[in-house]
Amino acid sequence: MIASSLPLKLLVPPDPYRSASLVEVVRNYADTAPGAMPFTFIDYAGARPEDLAMTYQQLDQRARRIAALLQTSGKPGDRVLLLYPAGLDYLCALFGCLYAGMVGVPAYPPLNPRLRDRLAAVAEDCGASAALTTGAVLELVGDRAGPPGRLRWLVTDAALGHLEDAWRDPGVTRDRVAILQYTSGSTGTPKGVIVTHGNLLHNVYLIALHLQFRPDDHHLTWLPPYHDMGLIGAMLGSFCAGVPVSFMAPASFLRRPERWLGELSKRRCTVSGAPNFAYELCIEKIPEEALAAFDLSSWQLAYSGAEPVRADTLDRFAERFGACGFRRAAFYPCYGMAETTLFVTGKRRDEPPRTLTIDSVAYANEARAVVREGALADPSVSEFVSCGEVATDLDLRVVDPHSVLELSEGRVGEIWVAGPSVTSGYWRSTPGTAGIFDGHIAGRDHAYLRTGDLGFMHNGELYVSGRLKDLIIIRGINHYPHDIERTIDLCHDAVRPGCGIAFCITAGNEDHLVFVQEVGRRDEARSDEITARMRDVIYSQHGIQPYAIVLIANGTIPKTTSGKLSRRPCRTQFLEGRLQVISQWMNPRFACMEQGVAEPPRHAMPA
Repeated sequence: MIASSLPLKLLVPPDPYRSASLVEVVRNYADTAPGAMPFTFIDYAGARPEDLAMTYQQLDQRARRIAALLQTSGKPGDRVLLLYPAGLDYLCALFGCLYAGMVGVPAYPPLNPRLRDRLAAVAEDCGASAALTTGAVLELVGDRAGPPGRLRWLVTDAALGHLEDAWRDPGVTRDRVAILQYTSGSTGTPKGVIVTHGNLLHNVYLIALHLQFRPDDHHLTWLPPYHDMGLIGAMLGSFCAGVPVSFMAPASFLRRPERWLGELSKRRCTVSGAPNFAYELCIEKIPEEALAAFDLSSWQLAYSGAEPVRADTLDRFAERFGACGFRRAAFYPCYGMAETTLFVTGKRRDEPPRTLTIDSVAYANEARAVVREGALADPSVSEFVSCGEVATDLDLRVVDPHSVLELSEGRVGEIWVAGPSVTSGYWRSTPGTAGIFDGHIAGRDHAYLRTGDLGFMHNGELYVSGRLKDLIIIRGINHYPHDIERTIDLCHDAVRPGCGIAFCITAGNEDHLVFVQEVGRRDEARSDEITARMRDVIYSQHGIQPYAIVLIANGTIPKTTSGKLSRRPCRTQFLEGRLQVISQWMNPRFACMEQGVAEPPRHAMPA
C-alpha cells in the first residue's frame, strides 16, 4: 500500500502517486500550480548557455495539442517513436503520447548510420505507426529511420494552432502501457520493456520516498532522457514530487565535464547524479584552474548507479572536489534497471556510503563474501560499495541461478526482484519474458524477475558484484570483469579509466581472458611497456595469464547509447578482427595471426 503523504514540495490533493495515470498528475499540477516551472533546459547551442523554461500550464497545453494531432489519424495503444534531441520538445511529445492514450517509444534521433540501423529494428519490433520529431531532425533524417511506407512523420515544433481544444481524454488508467523502454544494448539485442502508468507511478513514489526529496530540492541532470535513469529517475521522479529539474544535453557534459559542476554551483542544485564513469571523467578532465569557480556545498545527494559503483572513484572524487565544498556523505549509490521501471535499492540520504573489504580468494572459490580487515594494497582483498536497502513494497532475493534455491546472507548469487514496479515483460517476446520474468523460488507463490546481476546481502543491504553472463570462469575460479578492469585502470598513466573491457573466449578447449583497452596515439610508442605492465598486474593480482591484450584507439571502445561498456559487442569485434588496433600482445602459447589481427583457432571459435 502506498503511504498517504510524503514531505514533498508541491503535493496537492489528490496525492500524485494515487493518480490514475501520469496524465492526471500533469493536469492536477496545471490546475493547482499553473505558473510553477517544473523543467528548465540549459541550451548550450549558442555562444552562451540559454535557459528555456516551461510551466505546468504550458506543458499541459502543448501535450494536449500533440495528443490531438496524434488522435486525428491514430488510436489508443498505437506505438509512437519519439525522435528528439534533449530539450523541452521531447518532454512535450512524451506527454503528448500519454495524453493520446498511445505508447511512447523514446529513442535517440538517428543522425548516424549506426543509430538508424538500431532505430529501424526498434520501429519494426514495436510496430510503430508514427514518429514525432522536429523539423530540423526530419530534414536530416527523412524517412530512413523506419520501414518504408509505415511511419507517419509528425513535426511538433511547428505551429499547431489551437489543437488543444480538439483533444479527447482517452481515460488512461494505471494498467495501460505508457512507454516501451528499449534496453540500451549492453546485454544483447535491445528489447522493449513494457512499462505501464502503474509501474511508473509506483516507482517514482519509491524514488521520492527513498531519496527523501525536500521542499528546497532542485535537480540538475545531463543524463540521456531516452533511458530509464535519465527519464524516470531524473525527470519523472522529480516531476511527480514537485521538484524542479534543470537539464542539459548529454553532449554538453561529455564535451566539457566542468559544465555539470559549474551549473550545480551556479544554480545551487541539491540533487544530481550519473553512472560511475561520469565521476571518473570529472576527475580526469576538469582542469585544476577550474576548481576555484565551483561551490558544491549545496550538493546534498549525488546518486551513482547504472554501472558498478567503485569505492576508489568515490574516494578520489571526494578528495579532488572536497575543497569545492563537496561532501563524501552526499554520495548515494543505488541499484535498478529498466525491467523494474528503475529504482530497486538505495541508501539513506545524508549517511555516508558503506563499503566492505572482501577476501577475494574466498569470494571467488566459495561464492561467499567473506568480510575481513585488510588494506586495499593487498591483492587478496577487494572493496565493495553498498547499493543500500531494498525499496518499500519490493521483494529482493539472492538465488543460486542453477538450483534456484534462495541463498543465505553473504552468499553470492543472482538478484531476483518482485513487486509493483517490476514490469510485465518485453514487447512481443514471450520466450524472453518467460525466461526472465517468471523465476520461482520454492515455497513462494509469486514470480520474480531474474535480473542477470550477481550480488549478495549483508546487514540488510545489497552489494552488486557483476553480471551473471559476464562472469569469467578460468580453471574453475570465478573472476568478475569489473575487478580486472579496475586493476587495469590503476596500473599505468596511459590507461584511461573506464575505457577497458575484460571478457572470456574459448580456445584449445579452455576459457581464456582477453583485455581490450583504449590508449591515445601519443602513447603508441610505449605500447610494449603498457602491455607488459598490464600483463604483470593481471597475473599478480588475479592469477591469470591473459590470452591477449589489445590496445585500441581512443573513442573506439564499444559502448551503449547510454555510455556503458558493451562487453559482448567488444568480444564479437575482437573475434571478427574489427577492433581499431594500435598494438596487441598475444600469449605465445595461443598466438594465431591473420593480417595482423589476432584470432583464436577456427575450431575453437565460440558460437
